[in-house]
Parts: sequence; structure tokens; C-alpha cells
Amino acid sequence: MIGSVSIKTIAKELHISATAVSKALSDSPDISQQTKDKVWETANRLGYVKNSLAVSLKRGTTKNVAIFINDLYNPYFAIMVDKLMRLLDKRVYTGFICLLHGHELTASGLKSFFQNRCSLAISLVDPKPEVVKTFAENDIPFFLIGILPKEAGVNYAITDDYGGGKLAGQYFKSKGHKKGLFVTNSPSETSYRRQAGFLDECQGLDVGVFRYDDGVHSLLDAVNYIKEEEVDFAFCHSDYVAITLRRMLRRQRVDIDILGYDNISQYVDLYDPVSSIGPDAQELVEEVVEAAISFHQGKEKEPLQKVFGVKLYER
Repeated sequence: MIGSVSIKTIAKELHISATAVSKALSDSPDISQQTKDKVWETANRLGYVKNSLAVSLKRGTTKNVAIFINDLYNPYFAIMVDKLMRLLDKRVYTGFICLLHGHELTASGLKSFFQNRCSLAISLVDPKPEVVKTFAENDIPFFLIGILPKEAGVNYAITDDYGGGKLAGQYFKSKGHKKGLFVTNSPSETSYRRQAGFLDECQGLDVGVFRYDDGVHSLLDAVNYIKEEEVDFAFCHSDYVAITLRRMLRRQRVDIDILGYDNISQYVDLYDPVSSIGPDAQELVEEVVEAAISFHQGKEKEPLQKVFGVKLYER
């Protein structure tokens, strides 16, 4: 029954005040992250999330679309969000940017979805299983971009990241480089697929992996490693990493061959162009929006599950 689970219900379950629960659900800085996690886990288990979703849609299906991202600095997200919102606008849908913290879309991250009374979701962030379940149980169309979902039946559009990694390895070999490095700041499965393709293509050669932003290492550590080990080629998880790494190396008068991923130089003329691997982003976004709206309007039943090919753009 809608409304049977309230903030007071959650408070009683956790033996804390209703005020504390309310603040936790509102992501108040007054509440510790540990308490917030417990509140959201309990809210989801008791059905509060589902009730909130039902209430937010009780006046009927809206044409509001939640677009989940977790980074405003990486130009890739800006490019994809811009394309998504423009295409949605043409179809008389309204996109809302939902900024998340961390590398996953959790139940607590659905707050913006509820507040904006959205009835369709597109995520560029890996969702937790309970989020996928919540959308599925409420017949809310949910689409992933760039991430291979863990659950079956989820709509997704991804790039051939393993194939992209192999392209990077072929580039490394064709240029006669001696020592290569895959540089990443992401724990996502997307990063691992790019890494795997690169390492598999370069078997028997002097290549390695440097992961930073892991609580131990920083990008400056990667710079120092490149200098000390005389690395002459770096394949980066993203163009954002590639551009930042190149800038830091040049400050120290180090110039190596760097290859990124996402091909942002095709869309943003704010940086020195960087060689990169990427798909036709416009084609990918158009297919996602078309499929998402078809699902939303009840016209489509088969999930969108597509891998888009990539090319290497040398600059």
C-alpha cells in the first residue's frame, strides 16, 4: 500500500529520530555517510524508495528524464549530456542532470529522480542491483550508456572497449615504442575492458598498468613513474586523463606519445587535440534516445543491447 512505509517507520527500525532519517534522505552534511547508507539500505528494504517513486508519478507519466553522471570536469560527460538533452528537447522531453558522488548509482542517488518527477532514466554511471530492480519493478525505462550491466535484460549502449584497447596496442607496436603504460583513474568494468584489450594485444612486450585516485596514488605519481621508468607511450582510460597527464609531463619537459579514449577533440575545441579512440557519439546517443522514448511510450519491448564500434583518430 502506497504510503505504508514512512520516515517514522524507518526511524523506528533503526532506533534513531525521524529528523535524522529525514536529513539522511536529504543528504544533509549533518549526518554521517555511515548513517546515510544505513538509512537508504533500510528505506529500500522496507519499500520506501518504491513508495516515493509511486508518489512522484501518481499524477501520470511525465516526460521528464533523469540523466545520471558523476563528473562535471570530464568533458566526455558534458558532450554526452549536451547531445542527450538536445535530442530529448526535440522530442518534447525534458532532461534533468543528476550529479552523483562516487562511481556507482545507489538508491540514495535517486533523490533527484523523485524530486523532478522523472519517468525515464539514462545513466552514464554503473547502477547498484537494487537500483536496477527498483526501476524494473515500477516499469520505468532505464538505459545505460558506456557500461556493460551486471544484470540481464538491462538496456545498454556501449563502445567496443576491448577492441579499442587492442587498437591502442596496435598503435603502440606500429610506432616502434619500447615501453607502454595504461593509465586510469577508474575502477569501472569499462576501464578493465580497455586495459585487457591493450595488454592482450601487447603480450610479450614491455607494457604495464598504473591506477591512481585509489587512495594511494595520484596522477603525479604516474608522472614520476613515467620519468623514472622511461616510458615512451601512455594509453589513457579517457581523454580527460590523457590531456591532464600530457600537461603535467610538459611542465617537467617530458614529451611522450599519449593516446586517449572518447575522442572529445572532435566535439570540443578547448584543448590541444589529443590522439584518441572513440565511437560515433552522435549515432550512439540518437539510438539510445530513440529506444528510450519508444519504451516510454510503450512501443518497444525488446531491450536495446548494442556494442558500437570504435576507430583510432591520430592527431
